[in-house]
Amino acid sequence: MAEKYIHSLLKESDDHFLKRDLQDAMKFAEKALELSKDSTYVKGIIASNLLLGKIYTTSGRFHAEQNHFPTALNFIKQADSKNQGPHQNGNSIEIYLAYGDVFQSLSEYDKAVDFYNNALDYGRSEEKKEGIIKSLCALSHHFIVQKELNKSFDCANEALNLIDDQTPDTIKAGVYNQLCQVYIKKQEYTSVLKYGLEALNLSRKIGEVEKELTALNNIAVYYGVQADYKTAMEYFLDALEKSKSINFRQNTSQSLINIATIYASLYNYREAINRYQTVQKEYDDVIDDYTRVIVWNNLGNIYYHSDASEKAINSFEKAYQLAVKINYREMIAHTLAQKGRANAALNNFTLALENAEEAKELIAELGEINGKQINLINFGNIFYHKKDFDQAIRLTSQGIVTAKRMNDKENEIRGYQILAKIYQELKDFEKALDYQLVYSKAQEGFAKEQRSRQVLDMEIQFAIRQKQKEIEQLTKDNEYQALLLEQSDRIANQNVQLLQVNEELRQFAYVASHDLKEPLRMIGSYTQLINRRLKQHVDEDTESFFGFVSEGVIRMNNLLDALLKYATIGKNELEIEPVDLNDILDLSKINLQVSIEETQTKVIAKKSLPVVQSVQSLLIQLFQNLISNAIKFRKKDTSPEIHVFSKEEEDCHRIYIQDNGIGINPEFQERIFIIFQRLHTRSQYEGTGIGLAVCLKIVQRLGGVISVNSQIGEGATFSFTIPKK
Repeated sequence: MAEKYIHSLLKESDDHFLKRDLQDAMKFAEKALELSKDSTYVKGIIASNLLLGKIYTTSGRFHAEQNHFPTALNFIKQADSKNQGPHQNGNSIEIYLAYGDVFQSLSEYDKAVDFYNNALDYGRSEEKKEGIIKSLCALSHHFIVQKELNKSFDCANEALNLIDDQTPDTIKAGVYNQLCQVYIKKQEYTSVLKYGLEALNLSRKIGEVEKELTALNNIAVYYGVQADYKTAMEYFLDALEKSKSINFRQNTSQSLINIATIYASLYNYREAINRYQTVQKEYDDVIDDYTRVIVWNNLGNIYYHSDASEKAINSFEKAYQLAVKINYREMIAHTLAQKGRANAALNNFTLALENAEEAKELIAELGEINGKQINLINFGNIFYHKKDFDQAIRLTSQGIVTAKRMNDKENEIRGYQILAKIYQELKDFEKALDYQLVYSKAQEGFAKEQRSRQVLDMEIQFAIRQKQKEIEQLTKDNEYQALLLEQSDRIANQNVQLLQVNEELRQFAYVASHDLKEPLRMIGSYTQLINRRLKQHVDEDTESFFGFVSEGVIRMNNLLDALLKYATIGKNELEIEPVDLNDILDLSKINLQVSIEETQTKVIAKKSLPVVQSVQSLLIQLFQNLISNAIKFRKKDTSPEIHVFSKEEEDCHRIYIQDNGIGINPEFQERIFIIFQRLHTRSQYEGTGIGLAVCLKIVQRLGGVISVNSQIGEGATFSFTIPKK
């Protein structure tokens, strides 16, 4: 029994972990571990520790909480220590991978790759295909981080070839995501959309949020490269919202950077700067130095194009210093080229030349990297200003060719402009005109593209605002629904409480009226017995006292009978059936025959009464009470005359019982339906004060309403409704 409960807890924990609801996942796993230890259930101890290790590793990644990784490592070691003998099968690969993930997160890459290889070797030795695929994906990710893209691709491709129809969706999604990331790093985008959409659909199907986020980002990058910025923005915004919803701060920061980059591509520099700065201010603790370099470089680029060259140089310098610190050689060269361009814009050609020379030396080692075209054109611009026109022409021309190869329109155009200026200085007006025309045409096309992107930016902004309005409205609707639900729950609880109270009151009234009769009968019996025995010895006053006691017993008995009748109304389920009200009236007259004859009462039905769908027993009781009430409150020296008639309404039948009695003061007409309420003294009119309360309860039970219309001395007309359905 304990083992079954432990497995259900682990299943619950794993479900929450898939959705990256880490707190709840942790809570259920800890409970499973506690029960497993109590019952010495070794498989449960291994599974609980392993799951807790994964949870803490993920939490450390999400929130950049370094102290979570030693905790994760401790749980994995606990699982490993129990993973012996028969318990080893099925756990070793997962334990090796869990170790690898912790060390990968701690940037202890040598240890990480050793554990990943151990997992792969064990999987191959035991012919565990799923374990092999997962190990290959882990190695592929490791090699991406290490910038060993060919090794990364080989691992991901091998994993892809092992997939078949029996492979679980979660493993397939992992392989497809890994392939996408390799292709993106290799700048080979052909298959990214295909595998990205596969991963997205599978991860959504199984509810694995982190894989869904990875797929969204991969697809967004693909569309961004294709310059389909609107579609890219949709995917990035989706990734951003999902990252925030699970508090995945690292992915949130990356989504903000990607969105900022799209805004920069659309020349919406204000929005781009806003998001880059948000990352720097709010997410600096979760981004690595490589990302910081990119952010500072991108900010510098925006400032340069905004004619804020000093701000640009400051940003490029920060990117450069950080790139040097972490030996990010590509970005060292790139930021040197960027600094050279910004310094030249400020006519600091000496500094610009120093930047260009330093960048040139590094680019020669690295080869064809982004920044080479910028640096070549920087050289051309510097030598143009130094009047070394041959060097200027040669280097600018090389820069234009490189810019074309890299599809860098901006620097290609910049090169044409410099060549036009050079040939103008050389008085070669024909070539100067040719390059000016090429520059003008290219600039016109570039400006047209810029305007097109700015229009696209406005479309995106409009779409975002519309979505925000929808979200705001949805939020309001959800809050309103939550409020309604809360009120509904409160009303439901109140109804339950009310039903309980009513049931308790009914039981009390029943018990009181039923059980009190026994001592009352005893009082009556013994009073009569004493009276008979002492009859010859009592005086007139004592005889009168015995009469009072007997009369009180009779009244009390009548009151308890009425109370019992009131308490039992509606106690059982209603049996709805066709009921002829003419029969009900006849039965009521028979039951009240003695009273009718003694008072010479006339009960007259003005015309035939309808057949209704109702409850016969309750209607007999209702008619009897109302007719009896009319007889009781008759005028002195006037024979009661009671008229019964009906009126058909849209959804009910309304029944009238009209008398010629003493009438009721309008100000008391609501009080008469309250239990035990009396308008007259007992010496004037006998009764318990329950009759009309019973009538009200019966009518309500039948789904109708009852009322009275009367004036003092003019009789009373009681009416009640019986629903047609």
